[in-house]
Amino acid sequence: MSAQVEIRKGLEGVVADTTAVSLVDGEVGALYYRGYPVDELIGHRFAEVAHLIVFGELPNPRQLTDFEEYLWQAGRLPPELAASLRELARHGAHPMATLQAITPLLAEESPATTFGRSAEEEEGLVIAARLPAAIALIHAALEDHAEHPYPATRRYGERYLQLLHGTTPTATAVDILEGMQILQLDHGFNASTFTARVVTSTLAPTSSALSAAMGALYGPLHGAADQGALEMAIEVGDPQRAAQFVTDCLAQGRLVMGMGHREYRVVDPRAKIIKGMAERIATEFAHRRLFNTLSAVEAAFVEQTSSKKRTLRANLEFYKGVVLLALGIPKEYFTATFAASRVFGWLSHVVEQRQDNRIIRPAAHYVGPAPRQPARQPQAANG
Repeated sequence: MSAQVEIRKGLEGVVADTTAVSLVDGEVGALYYRGYPVDELIGHRFAEVAHLIVFGELPNPRQLTDFEEYLWQAGRLPPELAASLRELARHGAHPMATLQAITPLLAEESPATTFGRSAEEEEGLVIAARLPAAIALIHAALEDHAEHPYPATRRYGERYLQLLHGTTPTATAVDILEGMQILQLDHGFNASTFTARVVTSTLAPTSSALSAAMGALYGPLHGAADQGALEMAIEVGDPQRAAQFVTDCLAQGRLVMGMGHREYRVVDPRAKIIKGMAERIATEFAHRRLFNTLSAVEAAFVEQTSSKKRTLRANLEFYKGVVLLALGIPKEYFTATFAASRVFGWLSHVVEQRQDNRIIRPAAHYVGPAPRQPARQPQAANG
């Protein structure tokens, strides 16, 4: 066994495959979807950019109408499926645990219309279309109220908020939700996306890959960091306490949730955009206080770590909780809302993995005991 083995914990810096979906340029702090800078896609309708992610191009007006119509038609949960999902949701698990469990069920009854170019892609699109209604159903089940009527609107963001709240959201709320969801569509070979590709490489169904990706997203070092950052801001309580909080975290080796990102050597470009969204929508006193507290934590963290080789700054998750809370989305549903967007990215990677598939099976460097013989069993005494 060779001693010259380079171990890359977490596969950091390892180039595992190619992708044409998104480019993360960590050196300059830029993110591109299919060649388009993400900041230039903000302001487009969410369905336009989801179409870009899955099909490779922004849709023309007719294609956008058709895609939004498909997502609306396919997004309605069949009655029997909805009844079954409601019973499962009533068990009271975290919404992400429930969502992971029910994801393979969402494609069981196909809608009348189709849009995918292959059976695998169609299966994923049905799941993606139905996630908003499934999330709203989980919320209704746990809050013990009837599901709100399925909205007539074809616009993704308006439908998502109306399914949750039962009221028509403001245009500002719709724009901010869709902008935030655009920022979350894809991000290279992140943990959940790589999980989806690993499962896909075994030739498992698309639904299995998406369900596994949900499980990875649930982790506090990945999709659940937004809830963690918000809970941290609530713990700090006041901007005046931010500096001491950061000092204590650094002294104790405690993570400051939402600060830093492995890919970016400079600021996360999505963080700059989401911070502006948070500042715009955090108009209520409680939300503004949380925003100001997070801003103070970020400033204190940057100041107190400025002498380090690499200055860590806020990532997308840091201010996102304030945006979601101001949109009326409870913190337990932050990661599920993330999943409702990232599912389109996962699907595009499932399709890409299948195009030139090789099972993903890295080697492991064994560090256990050297080969040895089993201990001899004592001889049985003669009777």
